[in-house]
Amino acid sequence: MWASLSEEAEAIGWYDQRIAVEKDAVAKAIMNDSLGEEYKHFSMELEFLLRAKPKWREIAQGILFKDGDIVAHGEDAEEVAG
Repeated sequence: MWASLSEEAEAIGWYDQRIAVEKDAVAKAIMNDSLGEEYKHFSMELEFLLRAKPKWREIAQGILFKDGDIVAHGEDAEEVAG
């Protein structure tokens, strides 16, 4: 699953690069649709791994989807997770 997560992240990067330079609106729309699939796959694989690694999940929960200083949240979450 680690390799799959990495591959999805790479695919997201490739789509972002291609979309940024694509001039054809139809081609861009197709790539944006494909990008959404990559986001979905990445998210599912990440959730699988977070369920398998409780400490990682605990740290992630202290960082993700929070306003404010990301680094500070990370430091706090790591400290709390022990």
